[in-house]
Amino acid sequence: MKRLLLIVILLASLRTFAQSERTTDFGGIVSAEAEASLGGPWGLSAEEELRFDHNFSQFDRWLNSVGVDYSCLHNRMNIGLTADYVRRHNDRGYYENRGRLGLQVTYTEEYRRFKFQVRSKAMGTFFDERTCEHRVNPRLYWRNRLKVTYQPMNSRWKYALSTELFWLTNDPKKGGLDNLRTVLSVDYRLARRYTLSAFARMDNDLWVNNPVDRFYLGLTLKAKY
Repeated sequence: MKRLLLIVILLASLRTFAQSERTTDFGGIVSAEAEASLGGPWGLSAEEELRFDHNFSQFDRWLNSVGVDYSCLHNRMNIGLTADYVRRHNDRGYYENRGRLGLQVTYTEEYRRFKFQVRSKAMGTFFDERTCEHRVNPRLYWRNRLKVTYQPMNSRWKYALSTELFWLTNDPKKGGLDNLRTVLSVDYRLARRYTLSAFARMDNDLWVNNPVDRFYLGLTLKAKY
């Protein structure tokens, strides 16, 4: 399964950079995340995010997210449900409200100082039809991510690399694999409950008209209770 996923990612990457007439954009992300135990295997999470694009000149998105999750198989597997509110700048030049629901399953294995995670997530985005008519509403995605994390012994530092494929499942005109996301991050533990994460993210459009390569630099403050 892991080998097949790596082959698909490699082929998608080659296809991405083989396309012509691609444009490039740069942006930034600042966010805060919090996790809290509800007792036993249950947990609660929340996230706030601000995102900028168009070479850091335009405010692109404000995200509010809450979630609940359940851990099993000696914490190797985690099942989570998330609900998001998004205020997003659309292609028509104005901001609109969006809602999202997500259901994800994450499986984790550890080997020495390495941690390997595979996440599969079903996500639906619901658009506000009062501001604009959308051809497909909701828009349903199936996302699959492979993440490798390394933390040296007795170190406050942690390093991670992940890649994720986005599959649009319910649009007959644009359906299929349409985005590849790669994230390289470095975490530093500030205190027992707080961590600061710096990351570089690359989003590459696949098999779409007018493809864009988007590059983001970001900071995330994480808290765990």
